[in-house]
Amino acid sequence: MTLKELIENRHSIRKFKDTPVPDEDVLEIIDAIRRGPSSENEQPWHFVIVRNQDFKDKLAALIKKRQEELSAEVAVVNEKLSKRFEKFIRLFTLFSFEAPVLVMVFSTRIPNGATREFKTVGRPVEDLEDLQLMNPGMMSLGACLENGVLTLNEMGYGTTIMTSQSWCHKDIEELVREEIGYETRPGWFLACMFPIGVPEGEPKSPGRRPVEDIVTFFN
Repeated sequence: MTLKELIENRHSIRKFKDTPVPDEDVLEIIDAIRRGPSSENEQPWHFVIVRNQDFKDKLAALIKKRQEELSAEVAVVNEKLSKRFEKFIRLFTLFSFEAPVLVMVFSTRIPNGATREFKTVGRPVEDLEDLQLMNPGMMSLGACLENGVLTLNEMGYGTTIMTSQSWCHKDIEELVREEIGYETRPGWFLACMFPIGVPEGEPKSPGRRPVEDIVTFFN
């Protein structure tokens, strides 16, 4: 496929066949990711590759438990929102543990361009917080992950980049430490996860807004 075809045929995949994904394919995908750009070449990423189903089951159970606790708390105030959150976790998180491979991506913040300068001259906290809206670390990670998405798509695999579990990342990081032995470095956190597998069924995606609706020219 051409690059244009790869981009146009990219879909968020949430159903997978049990076809194995060889280590060399996973490493090729990670290699594509690491070749992407990052702010100040910080390369703020570490990847934990999970095949172990027992761990994936424990991870699913942990997220489900935390979801039930939060849903019960929310239901006291808004039952409709509580049910929506339960559906959200089921559709956009728990599906991933059925894929042959789960990649957990750890990252860290990268200060925005003028952060040190703002601190040096004593700019207000509000100005420093405003700088974080641009978040160069996450922008870098997003750009690099798309390398991996297009690469695995070309290889016949599917995925979706998931941040739907971020609200309980500390609990997940603790489970990773206990079960896998990977200690999250100070200032680092679970930024996202993505499953890898051969898609099951015909992939579909929602429509996109017309390009003329999202572009402003000033010639």
